[in-house]
Amino acid sequence: MHSGSDGRRFAVHDHRPGATPGGSPPEPLALEVRRTADEASGALGARAASGARPLRIEPHACVAAFSDDDAADLFLARLLRGDRPGRSVSVYGVDVRADRAAVQRLVGVVSVGMPLPEVPVRDALMTAGRHKGLSAETASQRTADLTDVLGLRAVEHAAVSGLSPGQRSRVALGCALLHVPKLLLLCQPLDDVDSASEKIICRVLGRYTASTGTAVFSTRSRSTAHRVAGRVFSVHDDEVCFTCPSAPH
Repeated sequence: MHSGSDGRRFAVHDHRPGATPGGSPPEPLALEVRRTADEASGALGARAASGARPLRIEPHACVAAFSDDDAADLFLARLLRGDRPGRSVSVYGVDVRADRAAVQRLVGVVSVGMPLPEVPVRDALMTAGRHKGLSAETASQRTADLTDVLGLRAVEHAAVSGLSPGQRSRVALGCALLHVPKLLLLCQPLDDVDSASEKIICRVLGRYTASTGTAVFSTRSRSTAHRVAGRVFSVHDDEVCFTCPSAPH
């Protein structure tokens, strides 16, 4: 946990049912995606499921999903829907199909295309917090904190529609962080952004993974993936490929 005001901004309580501060049970995987035999055909489907390598992401990791098309974006987008036959997805031990509401509380998302309400930046952040069930007071405080952390103070009253790609990406990340999730799923937060925005986003993700949770982001830039993430995998035709080496440390 970082000390000072940044520690306060990124502090989080454990959302898992039954968890106790300082308890001994190990934290479950932040994200696990594995093949199952459901809706597979007979023994052949069962063998394919049992032989497939699962995607397992540890807590507090920063992981990149790389593809040179929209495959990585679509992969992240489908994870929380739980609609892929033969695939099981769990977030911090909670199965997506079994308890979708609990998973929604655990996850912050930047969707494909970064859809945001075309309102002033501060209103967009406030709306995201209220949508996640935060009180007006809590949403306002976290909006103020994130506005500073993400370098948005100068544009907080500007319309989202007039922002640069880098500023828009920072606003989208802020909206995903408002309810202090344990897992971030981010579609291209670093692609086509200016260098100042990239630096800010990387700093925020670094502090977030150090103190609060886990980040998985998609990118079409192999160099960005290896420069920012501690682990990289690629996606082809909605399937994970473990052929990308980890980023150097």
